[in-house]
Amino acid sequence: MPEKFSVFPSLHLIKKNMMIERKTFFEVQKSFPDIPFSQTEEWLDSINNNNICYFVDNVQQPRICCWGRMYGRKLIGNHLLIDGISLKNDINSKHVRDFFKSIISEGFKLIELSDINNYNADFEIGIRRAGFLRPLGSTLSPLTLIVNLQSPFSFHRDWRRNVRKAIEQDIQFEYLPNPTIDQTNTFIRLFNQLKERKNLGFTLTSEGLLKLLSKEHFKLFFAKTKEDKYLAGRLIYVNKKKAYDIYAANSYESLKNGSVYFLQEKIFYFLKERGIELFDYGRIPPGTDSIDDIYVAKSYSGGYPILYNGQWQYCESILFDYLYSFYKHCILKRKRY
Repeated sequence: MPEKFSVFPSLHLIKKNMMIERKTFFEVQKSFPDIPFSQTEEWLDSINNNNICYFVDNVQQPRICCWGRMYGRKLIGNHLLIDGISLKNDINSKHVRDFFKSIISEGFKLIELSDINNYNADFEIGIRRAGFLRPLGSTLSPLTLIVNLQSPFSFHRDWRRNVRKAIEQDIQFEYLPNPTIDQTNTFIRLFNQLKERKNLGFTLTSEGLLKLLSKEHFKLFFAKTKEDKYLAGRLIYVNKKKAYDIYAANSYESLKNGSVYFLQEKIFYFLKERGIELFDYGRIPPGTDSIDDIYVAKSYSGGYPILYNGQWQYCESILFDYLYSFYKHCILKRKRY
């Protein structure tokens, strides 16, 4: 058992085929058709990766695998946070139920899962039968937009108008296969302007971005003036035939000259020419506040909406369930979806 698990005494009794070493996990993961960006080894290396545990239902014939972060919570106990999960195409509700029941049996009092796989009714049946429920107030939207890159594009007239505006001002497209720390700092500077406008609650670091971008799956793009003034940026994850929108970084100026739409369209064609089939916008937040503007802008791409499997939660005590929900929404002030 890895040394990192020793802070959780209740985890000493480990099922042979469930919790495995990091190296074995990422070898097994390679056999899966779609790996969420938040489950990649690159993503793990870019975050605080203390107290990580790795799960697979069966090393020889894997159908489900994921890694998660473990926390010791006062009053609650062992807390496991899983961001994404890799699934084989032939899973059924029994596979899902058995996998998550086995994780529960390891001694966790609270388990949170956020899954960006396309919604699957068998998955919902299985995870409910394992003892999970939808959380008391989702903190992430379960909706996204998918753009079929190999079909003719059907951009909204406002999209086309903004792209023409950018072309008239000679906005340039740039792909950086080997970005420098100065270029990641530029991306963060642009992202911080978006963060301020939309009141986003997370922070990017140059160190974390450089770790992601050192691998071929993560790609950095910019729109800039012919004088090399950067206006907008995009961080994209590409896995086999599918691409995911990870981070957008849009300056105030980019909203006026159409460079955001110009950049996105250029990325679509970049991916299309390389045989990528689908682009996932990575959650859309329709609603009644200013974040709805993000949904509107993305919808101009002509993409179609789908549901993710979304957020699920297991809590051993219903009292702790209510207390944890109060903590998330009233103390941490997380947005409810």
